[in-house]
Amino acid sequence: MTDSDCFSKLLCGQQFVEGSEIDDILSHLSTSINHVISEILDLPNTTDEKLSLYGPYLGRSLLELSATALIARLDPFKIILIKGKQETSEYDLGKPHSTAIRWQGDIVDVAVPDLWAEKSLKNPTRALLGAYQIELVLKDSAQKIVDEADEQSLGTWYSELTKTDTKGLFSTLRGKITALFSSFSKGVHHELLIPNQSVLDRDTVYSLINDAFFVVATLGLLLSRVPHAYQKSSIADCDICYKNAKELELG
Repeated sequence: MTDSDCFSKLLCGQQFVEGSEIDDILSHLSTSINHVISEILDLPNTTDEKLSLYGPYLGRSLLELSATALIARLDPFKIILIKGKQETSEYDLGKPHSTAIRWQGDIVDVAVPDLWAEKSLKNPTRALLGAYQIELVLKDSAQKIVDEADEQSLGTWYSELTKTDTKGLFSTLRGKITALFSSFSKGVHHELLIPNQSVLDRDTVYSLINDAFFVVATLGLLLSRVPHAYQKSSIADCDICYKNAKELELG
């Protein structure tokens, strides 16, 4: 299994059952992630001009595909609903849809000062890195990794994810994924009115993409310890895939 295949396995699972709604979705996402990674790994062979144009697109694609796969494994209903809408004759490419994945709301969300307040519970956020998922699901997974794993099993990224306590880890992941999405988007949407290469130079694009590999691989590792996460591989397999994922880094 290549490092790319291992990475997509960590995020999407494997051994998909053909005809299963959620498995078909995860299989599609796995293939798409592998295609994006293949293009990312070819970036060192491209010109600086093309890299500053294409690199941010690939980086944002990696973030969005990976986050969608992780949501599918934690909240399949949301993803099946989106696919159902897209299969209808009413689905129009030319307009936004309320069912679509939104970065703000589905991936990250506003802080929740009191999780158990009635006001909060009327419409609790289900964002991947929202307050409820972290407090009720992912925090325990992070603690299990700290208690049970080590650098030998997870590689050098282990020291990065254990620099602080679990609260600090999620603060780091939220901060990184938010900054990455914003940085990649500036290249995708052509916000820059100065030459792209002046801020999205080769070293910067490499660093951003490497951070994206770390963040989404770490989220995939966290799901390996979530009892109800769909399409889990064995913990040992996930640990190996996490260790191998670092080999994808550019530079």
